[in-house]
Amino acid sequence: MGKDIYAPSKKRKVNPKLEIETWQDHLAISIGSDQQGLSFHFHGQAWNVVLFGKKRWLLWDHARFEHNSTRQRMFALEHPDAPILSSPEWIRRMMPHPHRMYELRNHGHDCIQHPGEMMFVPRHWMHMVVNI
Repeated sequence: MGKDIYAPSKKRKVNPKLEIETWQDHLAISIGSDQQGLSFHFHGQAWNVVLFGKKRWLLWDHARFEHNSTRQRMFALEHPDAPILSSPEWIRRMMPHPHRMYELRNHGHDCIQHPGEMMFVPRHWMHMVVNI
């Protein structure tokens, strides 16, 4: 198994214009306690595995927010100048709002990832994750 895994050297120069090719062999390990996670963001496609504990994921198809940064900001922030909230704080304070619940139920995905499960996040899908 280990023979098939390759991590690029930190010294290797990368071409940011070739995002898909550049990061297709990128590996990252994330360790965190309960209630830690990442606020809304997006990036290239990624495979995520949970070894222990659980993660809650909120995800949206790229098409929902593509060419509509206003909708994305209104969804993620309380108001345009508001600070970015941590994932647990956003879930507690912002998610219960009827507009956000409607958006999640009709256009998003809310799921729990358990140990040993793999989650694929497609390129540019907006998502948030929190350890639970």
